Amino acid sequence: MYDQPTGQPALRTPSNDAPTRPEFYIALTSPTVSRVMIGLNLLVFAATFVFGLVVFGTWTGPVDLRVLYLLGMKSNSDILNGEVWRLLTAMFLHIGPTHLISNLIGLFMLGPILEGHLGHWRFAVIYLIGGLFGSVASYAFSPALSAGASGAIFALLGATVLYFFRFRENFGPRGQEILRSMLVVLVLNLVMGGALANVDNWGHIGGLLGGLLVAAGLFPRFRLPAAIQLGRQPLVREPNDVRQIGWVLLCVFLLFLAFWLATQAGPPLQ
Repeated sequence: MYDQPTGQPALRTPSNDAPTRPEFYIALTSPTVSRVMIGLNLLVFAATFVFGLVVFGTWTGPVDLRVLYLLGMKSNSDILNGEVWRLLTAMFLHIGPTHLISNLIGLFMLGPILEGHLGHWRFAVIYLIGGLFGSVASYAFSPALSAGASGAIFALLGATVLYFFRFRENFGPRGQEILRSMLVVLVLNLVMGGALANVDNWGHIGGLLGGLLVAAGLFPRFRLPAAIQLGRQPLVREPNDVRQIGWVLLCVFLLFLAFWLATQAGPPLQ
């Protein structure tokens, strides 16, 4: 090993069978939180069956509005009367198996990508706060009863698009292919949401904007390792938790502000 100018990484001398140049990569995080969210959505869906059977004697709990209402679907009049918790519980309820499966497919596809690059807690924050922005947008602009994780899925989609756009030069052709695919999926879902009946497109748009907002301040910063080796080695993630926690608190404040403004304006009621 020989010295480099101050502030430059040191380069280790390779052995005879070592690769001829250094290759850097980002060490991805396992999709633990994604799996937890999938499990929670499945668990709540199962609970709608049990609740419907026990309370109403029906096996159609997942599509029974009585069951969904009692378990916490979004209802503007009730939220206006103080049941603010419905903004969160509605994110884990689904109206029938098709609704559930479509959202779980989105979570299964996006979760490993976004959580892998951003880490556990950043992914969880985007999912939850972005999803709540979707619930608030639905509360502000749509009078219909609604439920589903779609707002959170759109938050993940928006965050994924923004991430691969921000680092489009770093990921090369593969990253640009992911970016194009995510943009196509985003546009198609927004168009379909606007064209189909009984789709809470305001929740989708709110989740998308919330995901973009939250993710904008949570992207990691990487640097070269202090000692560069020939061959593959991970980039070093720079610690910036304090700045990112401050950003999350700002997003929470903006979420409360948006809810307050929607309440003051008077949300549309059925």
